[in-house]
Amino acid sequence: MKIKLITIEDTKKPQINQVLESLKSEKQAAASNGDEEKANNCWRELEALELNILFIKVFHDLKAKNYRQAWDELEQCEIKYGFISNNSTLEYLDTSRLNFIKNKINKFQSLYPYCVFCSPGFKVGYYSCSICGHKFSPRSRCEHKKGKVYNGELCLHEVHDMEMLEISIVTRPVQKYSVMHDDSTLDFTLIERLVSYLDHAFEDWDINWTKMRFPIERFSNVSKDDKCPCKSGETFGACCMDKGYVEIPHVDFIFSKPLPSDAEAITFPY
Repeated sequence: MKIKLITIEDTKKPQINQVLESLKSEKQAAASNGDEEKANNCWRELEALELNILFIKVFHDLKAKNYRQAWDELEQCEIKYGFISNNSTLEYLDTSRLNFIKNKINKFQSLYPYCVFCSPGFKVGYYSCSICGHKFSPRSRCEHKKGKVYNGELCLHEVHDMEMLEISIVTRPVQKYSVMHDDSTLDFTLIERLVSYLDHAFEDWDINWTKMRFPIERFSNVSKDDKCPCKSGETFGACCMDKGYVEIPHVDFIFSKPLPSDAEAITFPY
C-alpha cells in the first residue's frame, strides 16, 4: 500500500497510524518467533516512517515560526537518522528519503543564529546493556554493540547512579537542545526567507555561503561600539569603520523551481 506523505495533513491520516501500528505488531510477532531478520526490518521501516513524519513536523514548525520547537525536532531527527544509518544500506537510506532528510537537517541547523549552549557534566556509576542487562566494567563487556539492532530492539547503554557535577557554557554542544538564547532577541530572517519559498518539506533546495562587499555609507546606523557587521568579533570602530567598504557574510539560496522575480532581491540587515 502506497501512502502520500508530504504535508502535515498527510501525517494525520488514519492510514499512517494504521501502518505504524501494523509495523509494531509485525515486529513484536517476528521477535517472539525468533525471526530476527524480519524483526530488524520492521524496526527499520518503523523508524524510517517516524523520521519522515518528524521531518515534516520540523518544516511545519518552521513555517509557523516555532523556531525553538523546530530546532529540538531537528536534533531528534539527527539522532534517529544516526541509529537507522547504523543498521541500513546506502540504497535504503536513499530510497526512504533519509539521506535527503539528513542533508537538510544540517543545512537548516546552519541557518540558525544559536551559538551559545549549556553542557552538563555527569559522574556515572556504571552502564548496562539495554538488550541483555549486562553491567559493564573495564574488563567485562557483552556481545551486543551500542547502536545496533538485535531482534527488533536497539542496543543502548543505560546509565545508572548518575550524579551531576557541573554545567559548562560551550559553542559546540553534544546536546543541541540546551540553547542559552532568548529567541525574542535573535534574527531568524534567513530561515524565514527560505521557508517562505518552499511548499513542502521534501522540495529540494541548497545554500551557498559567501561574502558580499557593501560601501561603508550603508552602515550609517551601526555605532563604533557595535559589533562589526563583518562578524570579526571586534567593534565596528576597531575593525571596518575607517574602510571604504564592509564585507559581510552572505547566503544564496538555490531552489529547484522558478521563483518570482522579487525573490532575487538582496535582504540587507543594516
